Amino acid sequence: MSEKKFKILSIDGGGIKGIFPAKFLTCLEEEIGEGQIHKHFDLICGTSTGGIIALALSLGIPAKEILKLYQENAKIIFGSQSYNCFKNPKYNNRALENLIRTIFKKYHDKDEDPRINDALKKVKLLIPIYNLLDGGTQVLKTPHTSDLMIDKHVPMFMAAMATAAAPTYFNAYSNTFKRIDSEIVEDFSNKVDGGVYANNPSMLGIIEATTRLEQKLENVQLLSLGTGQYKYEEAKSKKMWSTMYWINKKRILELFMQSQSQLVHNSVNILNKFHEDFIYKRIDIDFNHNFKVEMDDTDPVILKSLSEKSARKFQIEGAEVMKFFCEENLSNK
Repeated sequence: MSEKKFKILSIDGGGIKGIFPAKFLTCLEEEIGEGQIHKHFDLICGTSTGGIIALALSLGIPAKEILKLYQENAKIIFGSQSYNCFKNPKYNNRALENLIRTIFKKYHDKDEDPRINDALKKVKLLIPIYNLLDGGTQVLKTPHTSDLMIDKHVPMFMAAMATAAAPTYFNAYSNTFKRIDSEIVEDFSNKVDGGVYANNPSMLGIIEATTRLEQKLENVQLLSLGTGQYKYEEAKSKKMWSTMYWINKKRILELFMQSQSQLVHNSVNILNKFHEDFIYKRIDIDFNHNFKVEMDDTDPVILKSLSEKSARKFQIEGAEVMKFFCEENLSNK
């Protein structure tokens, strides 16, 4: 009897572009059953908007509910802009926090905010954030091994806000929480978007699976969902690359996040070539000058088009995704 495959779902960051993976997963739900996606994966990794989706899936929240949250609240999440972006972030994160906290509590069977420890049975989570307090990377994890004891106390909405606190768009996120069944108060301060180092958290998932979770790479199957990218290019010759050039249109942030995401994809592709039994499926879309979606886009026509493009992507790729990531569980029903 062949060994049961270890399946990883990884979801990139990208702000409102989370509509793309949310719609793809919604289409998948229509085939396997609403709110059932978490049952088909052993590990779910998500950064920024992907972290919000990952946390939601771990509570059994249907992907269509997250899709609806983005589509109906884009102008609330990315509301009125700051008048002085040199002194303040572009947006206030309070509206996003209220939306996430509400939907997470709605699908929790207790009258309190769900914690990372409340992820449904079997679901293992990796949520990258950056900790400015220590000046280092941090990955919030479910207690899927005995030495992982701290992160389980963190309320899920705080984890979501931390991983989605994109520099220049939102404030660094700070809050406090009490430990489970305790009066001990913990600080959760100065956290920013994990996309500054792991916008595509696929490699984090592979490392967790093959080290802490003791899986052979040949036994791993990885589904990686992007949020769409407009490849950063500049063909014009310049004598001076000014500070304002990089700040304008958030070029520097886009370049950092896009380049590290590409590096992860290329690296995982190499692993795939040298380990034939390791299954890697990347779902993403390239934007062009005719169609581009910004991280804080609120144009309903553009967002609807992004959703439609995701649905078409599922029409092309869905059968293969079902075969490698869902067929085994469905056949056992």
